[in-house]
Amino acid sequence: MKGRLFSTLYMFLLSLVFTSVVSGLNVIHQDRIRLNEERKRQALVLHVLNITLEPHATDQDVSRTFSRRVRAATLGDRPLYVGLDADASTVVGYAFPVSGPGFWGPIEAMVAVDPQGQRILGIAFYRHSETPGLGGRITENWFQRQFQGRPLDMPAAGMRFFYFKPPGTASGPSELDAITGATETTKRLEKFLDEELKKTIPLLLEQKKLQRV
Repeated sequence: MKGRLFSTLYMFLLSLVFTSVVSGLNVIHQDRIRLNEERKRQALVLHVLNITLEPHATDQDVSRTFSRRVRAATLGDRPLYVGLDADASTVVGYAFPVSGPGFWGPIEAMVAVDPQGQRILGIAFYRHSETPGLGGRITENWFQRQFQGRPLDMPAAGMRFFYFKPPGTASGPSELDAITGATETTKRLEKFLDEELKKTIPLLLEQKKLQRV
């Protein structure tokens, strides 16, 4: 009887210890995942705001630069990141996330605009389900660099900020080169970016105006 009771108690304690260890490791793992995601977000914001880092910058360097040169705010229901100059005294741009439907799933990006909301400073597509080698090429540098410096004058009714043209044919300030073989991805990208910017830019300008009052 005592032997059976001891065995039961032993198994209970062993299970309790094992469960506690597994739970503790899971918490540590989740914390590490969250920290890595936070560092990626910080690096992304710095990148689109054209705040440069040293070539071999560590995670700590990223966090320090972000803390010194970026202020977190909100814009409606989304985060807003206010970029500052090297002295942290003058606003150099604003960054905010945008998202919309791609061909195979949602596409998420970070966009930065100049302090007047008149030009794009940078854009980075960081999450998508598009086909590698086709729509997945939206993450390539050449594709993302096309957006830099593009004007953000509010389009006339029925018009868009940007139009994707066949590769190598884009010429006007609102024209961008599409990706060969990724017509559906670029069509959806053109549509949701236009919708997101038409919502966000006026909101940003209105918020800036209220802050000056």
